[in-house]
Amino acid sequence: SPTTHYIDYAKREVELELHEQRLLRTIVPPLLDAFKPLLRWSRFERVVYVNNWLLSTNLYPPLDPATIQEIRDELIRRFPQHVIIFRSVNERLNAPLLHDLIALRFRPVFSRQVYIIDPATEQQLYRKRKSIRRDILLSKRSEYQWLSAEQLGPSDSERLAELYADLYLHKYSFDNPQFNAAFVTAALHDGWLRIWALAHNGRIDGVLGYVERHGVMTTPLLGYDRAVSAKAGLYRLLSLKLLEEAEQHGFVLHLSSGAADFKRHRGGQPAIEYNLVYDRHCARRQRLPWRMLDVLTRRAIVPVMQRFKL
Repeated sequence: SPTTHYIDYAKREVELELHEQRLLRTIVPPLLDAFKPLLRWSRFERVVYVNNWLLSTNLYPPLDPATIQEIRDELIRRFPQHVIIFRSVNERLNAPLLHDLIALRFRPVFSRQVYIIDPATEQQLYRKRKSIRRDILLSKRSEYQWLSAEQLGPSDSERLAELYADLYLHKYSFDNPQFNAAFVTAALHDGWLRIWALAHNGRIDGVLGYVERHGVMTTPLLGYDRAVSAKAGLYRLLSLKLLEEAEQHGFVLHLSSGAADFKRHRGGQPAIEYNLVYDRHCARRQRLPWRMLDVLTRRAIVPVMQRFKL
């Protein structure tokens, strides 16, 4: 929901990413909470998301201006009291879509800073980075083996879901998607997620699952056993596997947000991601918070993120 994204999840990001910025960690959370009464009054939650996959990142097919306008007009007709939003739009991957939405009077409101890498076209840079070379050496020396989706079955689903939950829910935030064993079983059966698991001596200690659309891949399912020694480098092995998959298949890898230093050191390029908001048909009080967010994020949040390389 918009409130969860802009208030609750933002507070958690401040806690996780601004370790050494005590002043910001003290000031920002109560400031964000102070907006909640206004958001409730303004019916901030009354929105319709277009192309919503119920994942942290939405990937888009090609959309021409006429189709976008048709979608917008039909949604206005069906949901006359709802704000219409295209999520997960950034200049690097979605430049035509971004420009067409703005031309149709959608407002770009900052959502988050993400990291993107194209190892297939930047192979020399990708292979020469010290962090990547160390990860490759770790992989060669590791006793862990990769299991493909074909080598996994329903009996593994509970463990895979547990690994995801340990990282993305218990360590990061319960505002992340909460995938259970039934979800993993369905993903293995249908194949819409390309799932790989890391195993040692018959025990699965890491998992990744990525989805690809029109040459761009993102990883909604990722997790590892945090009780395993850091020397095993499970997160590094998982991240390297994603880069190798992207390189092998010629995909652009959308690394999402968070772990900024780790992703930068491996070639991730920052990109500002937006919610494209259309609210011109809505009541004034519904438009107010989106206008406030637009100003606040452009003048304060984005400069802070860029300064601290979040």
